[in-house]
Amino acid sequence: MLLFDKSLSQFEWIAYDKIDEIMDRMNAVNGMNCFQKQPSELLLPEEAVYQKPSIEMLKKDIIMRNRTQLLHIRNMAHRNALLFSYLFQRLFDFEEPGLTYILLHNAADITGGRSMINGSGIYFDQDKYYPHWYKNFFNKTISLFGPYAWRADDFYDAFNWKHEWTNQTIQEEDSGAGRNHQYTSRYNRRNEWYSKWLPDQTRNDQGRGKPVHTVQLLLADRMYKLRDVPQNFEFYGPPHPEDPQGPTLWTRPYFDCGRSDKWIISSVSPIVDIYPRHTEYRHLQSMRNLAVAVTHIDFLMTDINQCIEVGQTSAQTNDPQSKQPNLFAGTDKCKPTTRCEPLFGFGFRRGGYQCLCQPGFRYPPYQDGPFKGYVIEKATKEEYQNNFDCIKVELYLQVPQNFRQSNMEVFAARTRRSADYNGDLSNVSIYHDLSKDSISIPLTESVLKVNPIATLVPPLPSFLKSSLHNVALFSGKLVTGFNNDKSADYMKKSRTKRYAYERSTRVATIMQLYDRLDRDPQLCEFMTEDELAMPGDVLNDVDIQLESQARLALTLSHFLSSFYQIVNPAEDFPLRKAELDLTDEQLIGEVLAAAGGDYKVVGVGIFFDRGKFRNYRLPYFGPYAYRAGKDISRKYTVIDWAGLPDGYENEIWFRTLKARWATNADRSELTEHWLKLFIRSDYAGNALVHHESGFPLYSYAPELKHGQWFPPTFQCSRNNTLPRQWIVTYAVPFFGLDALGINLEFKGVVRVDAYLSYLDINQCAMPHYVPNAFKGSDRCDYQSTVVCFHYFD
Repeated sequence: MLLFDKSLSQFEWIAYDKIDEIMDRMNAVNGMNCFQKQPSELLLPEEAVYQKPSIEMLKKDIIMRNRTQLLHIRNMAHRNALLFSYLFQRLFDFEEPGLTYILLHNAADITGGRSMINGSGIYFDQDKYYPHWYKNFFNKTISLFGPYAWRADDFYDAFNWKHEWTNQTIQEEDSGAGRNHQYTSRYNRRNEWYSKWLPDQTRNDQGRGKPVHTVQLLLADRMYKLRDVPQNFEFYGPPHPEDPQGPTLWTRPYFDCGRSDKWIISSVSPIVDIYPRHTEYRHLQSMRNLAVAVTHIDFLMTDINQCIEVGQTSAQTNDPQSKQPNLFAGTDKCKPTTRCEPLFGFGFRRGGYQCLCQPGFRYPPYQDGPFKGYVIEKATKEEYQNNFDCIKVELYLQVPQNFRQSNMEVFAARTRRSADYNGDLSNVSIYHDLSKDSISIPLTESVLKVNPIATLVPPLPSFLKSSLHNVALFSGKLVTGFNNDKSADYMKKSRTKRYAYERSTRVATIMQLYDRLDRDPQLCEFMTEDELAMPGDVLNDVDIQLESQARLALTLSHFLSSFYQIVNPAEDFPLRKAELDLTDEQLIGEVLAAAGGDYKVVGVGIFFDRGKFRNYRLPYFGPYAYRAGKDISRKYTVIDWAGLPDGYENEIWFRTLKARWATNADRSELTEHWLKLFIRSDYAGNALVHHESGFPLYSYAPELKHGQWFPPTFQCSRNNTLPRQWIVTYAVPFFGLDALGINLEFKGVVRVDAYLSYLDINQCAMPHYVPNAFKGSDRCDYQSTVVCFHYFD
C-alpha cells in the first residue's frame, strides 16, 4: 500500500496543516458542481477569518493594514444602511430613490473600492418593499426585491476587444426575480447573511425600539448666509455602536454559487423603515428591519495570520477581539530564536509573515533584516535546518583605552595576542564573552575615540602635566571630535546622541504647532491662514494609510458620474417610471451616511460648480456632513457650505480641481466602466430582462490618481460652524453630460476630511528624494541594529 503526503506545500517536509485542509475544501467546489453540494460543503469555519473589525475595537485597538479591506467593506455596509434608512423615512414615496438609483449606487460601491470590495447589494424581506417606480403601484409591495452587483468576468465580452480581464465590468441582478429567487429560504445556498437581521419581529411598544439618529440641518438662506434657525429631526437607523451586536455583523466564508462563483465573506447591516406605511390602523405600524445592506470581499484576497498570538488568551480576558479564534495560528515556520509577525497583502496563501529575532539574539552577518516567510516556505529541509536562526548576542570586543588622572598618566589595557591568531585577525570573531576573564575592564570607549597624543605621553614632571594635558585634550577634539576629560560633567559635554524626548528643529516646530491647537482650538482665531497649515511632506504614506477614506470619496464620485451620464428623466417605459434627477435631500443623505459610516472621517461634502445642480434655488450647492463629537455617535450636522461667509468656490481644493478638469474633461483620461444591469420583467419577477436604457450601459469616472491630497490644515471656521480639528483633505472631481448630452463636463468636487491624528508618521531614514518631514528622526543605533522598521501606533 502506498501512502501519499497530502501537503500542498512545495516540499514534503512541511506537514499537512489547516491551510491545506481549507484549500482542499475550496478546490472541491466550483461553479459547475456547487448546486450538487451539501450546504455545509459551501461554508468554511468562522475561525478562517481572524480579527474581523467590529465597532467595539475601532476606537481602542489598531486596525492593521492587513485588515484594511475588511474594515472598508464594514464601513460601506454601515454607510448603505444609514443612507437608505434615512431616505426611506425622510422622503415621501414618489421622492424616494428609484430603481436606477439603487442599481447605480450598488455598482459605484464596487468600482470605487476596486481593490477592497467585490460585491454590494440590498435585500428586502418578504413583502416589505414598496416600488414607487412602477406605474399605478402606490402603497403596494412586491414579493422579493434584492438588487445585487458584483465584479464580472469580461474576458469574452464583445466590447473588450483586448480579451483581458479589466475589473471594470459590473454585473447586477435582482435576486428576487427569475429562477432561484427565493433568497429567504433556508435551502438557499448563498443567503448566509439573511438570518443575521431578518426577519425582524420587534416592536417599538415592547421597549426594544430601534436606535434614534439625530440630525441638525443648516441650509443656506441665500449665498454666503445661513439660516438663523437650524432644522432638527430624527430618524431610526442601524444599532448604536455601544449596543451588544453593533451596527454590522459578519458571515462565515461561503461560496457564491450561481453568481460570482467565488468564496466570499460578507458584512451585513440592517435598513430600518416603518411598516406598514400607509394604513389607518396606526397601532400596527412600527419601525422594523425591512432589509439588509450587504457588501463582500473575495476570501482569497483576505490575509491570514499564521502566527501564534502572544499574550492573554480568550479565557483570561473579556476583550471581544481576543475571543476571536484563529484557525491558522501556529502554522508558521519561525525558529525558537525568532518571533512571528504577519505581513500585509499576501491573501490566502503561505508565507505571509516574517520572523524577527527574539530579545537577546541578533541576525547573522549575511542576513539583511527579518527572515521572510515566503522564503522559508520555499526552502528545502536541509536549508531550513541549517538556516533561518538568530545568533545569541554577546559582548562586543574592542581594543580598550582607559585614561585616568593618577600618577600613571595613561593606562592602555591590552591583551597579549594568542598563538592561535597567527597574526591573522580575519577569521577571529569580534564577539567575546568577557565573563570568563579574571579581570573585566569596562569597555566604554570606542577605538575611534583614542587620543593619539595622549597615548604617546610618557611620565612627566608635575609642572608639565597640566600644560601637556590641555594640549592633548585640545588635539583630541580636533582629531576625533571627542573629549577625553574625565570630569564630572563629561557625559553632558561629549554626548552626541540626542535624548529620546528631543526633536530636531523642523520636527519640533511641526509637533509644537499640532499640540498647541490640539490642546486649545480657540487659538486659531488669532492665527493667519498660513500658520494654520503644515508642510505637504507631513503626508508621507497618506495614500496607503488613508486609502479607504479616499475610496469613500471616489465611490461618491463614481455614483454621481454614472448617474449624470446614464439617467435621462425624459425616458418613458411601459411598466415603470423614468428616473428623476437627484434632489437636495438625496445628496444630504449621501454625505450624512458617508460621514457616519467611517470613524476616521471628520466630514464628507459634495460641492457643485456654478449652475450644475439645477434642482436648487441657489447657483451653488455644497452639502457637508460631520459628526458633532470626536467619538462614534449618532448625532450629525449637515451644513450647506454655500451659505458660509466665504463660500467654497475660492477654496484651494475646489479651485485646483476645477482649473485641472473644467476645460479638459476628456474621456480618454478617465476610466470607462461597463454595467450589465438585469431587472425584473414584471411585478411578480417571473424573469430577468435587460435594462431598458441600454445594455450594457457605460460611464466614465475618475480614479484615485485623478484626485489630490492637500496639506494638513486646522479647520477654523467662524462661530464654530465646522468642527475645529486638524484634518487631512482628499478631493476628487465628478463629471456628467453637458446640456446637449454629448460631451463630458466638470460637475463638481467630492471632498473627504480625515483626522490627522490617525496618520502614522515614519521616522526611519529614507533617500533624499522621498518627501517626509519626519525621516531621519529615529533613535535607532546603526551599529547594533540592522534597519529601522516602520510600525503603526
